[in-house]
Amino acid sequence: MNKRFALPTILVIVSALLAGCWDQVQIEERGFVVGIAIDAPRTKEVEKRAAKEAPRKPKVKQRFLVTHQLVIPGGLIAGSQGGGGGQNTTNEAFLNLTSEGDSLFEVSRELATRTSRAPFYQHLKVLVISEEVARTPNGFANAMDFLLRDPDSRRSGKVFIANGLAKSIIEVKPKTEKLPSLYINSIGENIEKNARMLPEVRIGDIHEELLNPFSFVIPRVRAEKNEIKMAGSAVFSLYNQMVGFLGEEETEGLNFLTGSIDGGLLKAKVKGDLVVLNIQGTKHEIVQDLRDKQNFKFTIKIECEGILAEAYALMDFLSKEETKKLERAFAKEIERMCLDTLQKVHKEMKVDVIKLGSNIRQKEYSLWKQIQKDWESGQRLYEKSTIKVEAKVYLRNVGSINRSELEEGR
Repeated sequence: MNKRFALPTILVIVSALLAGCWDQVQIEERGFVVGIAIDAPRTKEVEKRAAKEAPRKPKVKQRFLVTHQLVIPGGLIAGSQGGGGGQNTTNEAFLNLTSEGDSLFEVSRELATRTSRAPFYQHLKVLVISEEVARTPNGFANAMDFLLRDPDSRRSGKVFIANGLAKSIIEVKPKTEKLPSLYINSIGENIEKNARMLPEVRIGDIHEELLNPFSFVIPRVRAEKNEIKMAGSAVFSLYNQMVGFLGEEETEGLNFLTGSIDGGLLKAKVKGDLVVLNIQGTKHEIVQDLRDKQNFKFTIKIECEGILAEAYALMDFLSKEETKKLERAFAKEIERMCLDTLQKVHKEMKVDVIKLGSNIRQKEYSLWKQIQKDWESGQRLYEKSTIKVEAKVYLRNVGSINRSELEEGR
């Protein structure tokens, strides 16, 4: 290169590099999306629209009704002032915009016609999908496709299945939070307090589940006036289609079966009275006998430890014999819940959400390669398997009260 042009050329390149990002967007121009709810449009409206658009558009099998929850920064400021100098109590911290389209990408771009701020998904906290969409063949996977492909979406956002309309979940107005999506997100983190809640399922986790040849579960949520309740679970088959719900107690049993208990409580009865265990930790092991392909045998061994949180039964809690009675009562209750859950997912739904197939793949990969197509389909080896549950409970502390004196005075 000619030396006369070398220095100017370098200066031009350096200047371009120091000029900043060519595609930058100022923060005040972004529409921060913290929650998304995906529903199916009403059937009659869809049929009427399809008939009207038939000459112009190809027939569409599936449409989505999508609600974006955007943050209004001014509404987050406590004591914000209105135009007259007084406190403005009507300002909300969020705006819900609902649009309908054949795809989520179309809906996202359609928002540009309704709001001055382009949707920005890197602060997405919750994604709620309705039961109706999840039960539709390919509906759940199609609803997830845009967020999985979009490089700007946040894969750590939590995913929930609504028992009813998804839109109603992010429309609640809790008194403890200004943003419904942050309220929902916070409740999803309380798994250490209640064993009837599933562990968090994030968008990135869903990507893995859609690619794996196994059934899976997602937390269930439903709206109740100005609050939500997050308990129970939605069950999906290996074809990524929802097949039903598990109730709260069945979900607790599932958490024991999969070793997903992080805390919570366990109730049982001793001498006809209530006793409550505060769960401090659990261990989970699957022992498998795979010699007979037509009747695989699994024993799920569960160990649980905790402290006595509450007891209406009057006992001598310092007695080893009485302590063993408590431990056996709690262990029996764990086995009962697990067997009820197995009745639902093994005998009725016939879906391997307890991940026995994954355990075979991990420990006996060569065998799994032979049977994977016949596990939940084909010969249905999962359905033919025998599953047993063995539970042990260790009571580490009974508290500071000994009621042996009261027992003698009865």
